[in-house]
Amino acid sequence: MIRRIYLDFIKDKISKREADWIFKRGMQYFLIHASYLIQRPLCSPILGTFVTTYRCNYHCKMCDLPLRDRQLQRQGLKELPTLQLKNLIKDFFDLGTSGIGFTGGEPLLRNDIFELLAYTKDMGMITHLNTNGFFLNEENVKKLLQAGTDSINISLDGARAQTHDTIRGYHGAFDKVINAIDCINLMRKKTGMPMRLKIVMVVNETNIDEVPDLVKLSCDLKTDCIEFIPQQPFFTLSEPVALYFNDNFLKKVENTVQYLVSLKKQGIKIENSFRHLRLFAKSFKGDESPLICYAGYNSYAADCYGEIYPCMPWVNWGKSVGNIKDIPLKEFWYSSNYNKIRKDISKCRDCYLNCQAELNLLFNIISKLPLKTLS
Repeated sequence: MIRRIYLDFIKDKISKREADWIFKRGMQYFLIHASYLIQRPLCSPILGTFVTTYRCNYHCKMCDLPLRDRQLQRQGLKELPTLQLKNLIKDFFDLGTSGIGFTGGEPLLRNDIFELLAYTKDMGMITHLNTNGFFLNEENVKKLLQAGTDSINISLDGARAQTHDTIRGYHGAFDKVINAIDCINLMRKKTGMPMRLKIVMVVNETNIDEVPDLVKLSCDLKTDCIEFIPQQPFFTLSEPVALYFNDNFLKKVENTVQYLVSLKKQGIKIENSFRHLRLFAKSFKGDESPLICYAGYNSYAADCYGEIYPCMPWVNWGKSVGNIKDIPLKEFWYSSNYNKIRKDISKCRDCYLNCQAELNLLFNIISKLPLKTLS
């Protein structure tokens, strides 16, 4: 089943009678398939991701990006200024990318984030923001709406304050999220401006028992949907950190997946596709992904230092493939150098992270998964 977010955007374009946009995306889907077969890009990426900053006001247990920021600062590197970031965004546009996801770190730590979102939206691209919710007061929510932000993800890793606060390393983080969601609902009602609101939970041993309560909380808070991410291994600054889970936890994963699948069949607004949910067990077991990776053709990412990546998982692992200081983002996409790297990207089976796994599922018409798993 196609992810709800893709359907929502397609429905929006249909309602606005933007047939040209829909035709282009349909053609893009087939061209990406063809690109993979001939091993060179015939079109733009679907998804653009922009890591606006690695800075963060939290120290989450499952993330080491703030540590990377401190290392880069010690090396004397500085985040790119607004004008250069706008040039980067324009390169995404010139490539024909349909939308950009703004993420971090915590994107709202950048003073120009609203300007960057508005600039992206003015170019006609879909804009999406990932945030921990800490800075979302009424004033900032209003700025997001005025910038035309299409959708926003807010991280919430537990149905109870103690769970979320412990994972995020900040007392009061849970209350900040609740207040942020209340502000968004209030401002959406006041202004009549739509902005898709989603809660995102990174599932691990600490919080898996709270999944049912978090689904209920999401409904009570009147969010548009909720999404679950299986905790992924991060590279530290030097080497990968593997995750190990016992049999008791793996059994909980199986039961949780069955529960979420049943809720989706009842119409509960869970963002994950059925197929992605059924990959959770493989993820936590440490199995290689059974999906062919299309990241070299369907996604593209850049960070605030100009580093270029094929996807967000490679950002997490620090596996840069280039830098815009050496070659513009658009030029690198079609370069022979990147084409050589694409062969290694296509062989990657290391992640189940939603943004890329769900995109890959859209393109894995024939995969190594048994048919019953794909239903």
